[in-house]
Parts: sequence; C-alpha cells; structure tokens
Amino acid sequence: MTTTIRRAGRCVVALALVATPMPLTQATTVSFEARITRTLSAAEGFGGCMAALDVSPSDSGLDCPVGGKWVTFSCTGDHTSKLDALRSFDSAQLAFVTGRRVRVWVDDTRKHNGHCFVSRIDVLSS
Repeated sequence: MTTTIRRAGRCVVALALVATPMPLTQATTVSFEARITRTLSAAEGFGGCMAALDVSPSDSGLDCPVGGKWVTFSCTGDHTSKLDALRSFDSAQLAFVTGRRVRVWVDDTRKHNGHCFVSRIDVLSS
C-alpha cells in the first residue's frame, strides 16, 4: 500500500510539472556551422569586434536581424570578459585567414545594436 501511494505521489508531481506553463521568453542559443566572410574591429556601437558569416543566424530560428549575417563577440566586455571576447575574435580571424569553417553558438538574448552575440566559436579542421 505504501509503494502505491509513493508511485501515485510521483505521478501527481510529474503531471504538475508537465502542466506548468513554460515562460515565453527563454535564453536562446543555437549552434551551427558557417564560414567567416569578413571581420570588423573597433566598432564601438557593435561590441568592438564582429564577424560576418556566410549564413544568417536568423535562418536557424534566432531573433537576429533577418538576412543579417554579422555577429558580435562583445570585445567591449558587455556580454563576456574582454579577454574571452578577444580570444573568440582571434579564432574568427584565424578561420577567416585559413578558410576553415567554424561552429558558432549564437545567443539572441544578448545583442549589440541588434546583432546577436557569439558565446562560443570552434574552428573546425579542413
């Protein structure tokens, strides 16, 4: 009898969790592969450093400028440390110079002038 009550209690808790509405605004980070087509530094209004991708982050369902291909690394230190941002930007420049693809994790809840923030970048092997 005790086992049955425990199981029933778990079911009620599970149903309560499923029935609880999820908040409509959640942090959205999506990763995808791309090529770096341009880089930009010293752009204060855009986080200090940016890269243009060969695909638009909005194509992955992110709330970034539609058709816009620029992403920011936040070298001004607003969304991460300046050091981490510069390391990410260095990786983007490496990929640009060598023509390698990257995997980027783009966050549409952190932006500079509407351009979404890259929280991680991996340079892929050729």
